[in-house]
Amino acid sequence: MTHTAAVFTLGTLVRKRIENLRHKEKDVRVHNRLSALLWLGQGRTPEAVAELLGVCPRTVRNWQQRYQRSGLVDYHTQTDG
Repeated sequence: MTHTAAVFTLGTLVRKRIENLRHKEKDVRVHNRLSALLWLGQGRTPEAVAELLGVCPRTVRNWQQRYQRSGLVDYHTQTDG
């Protein structure tokens, strides 16, 4: 089955914010999700991103859809305290 995805773009400020969050992130799962968003924003396909991360393309599409619905709300770094 072939999926046609709409063009996924990230503005400069959003991309920088994601890069900063990814740099500070200690949870590998969140780090991978943020990496996926950056790679999708560079124009890579969900299939290519999935291969890089060792996950199913459907998982990458789900992460993309979650981001498009909720933004970075679920991706912020938790602090102890």
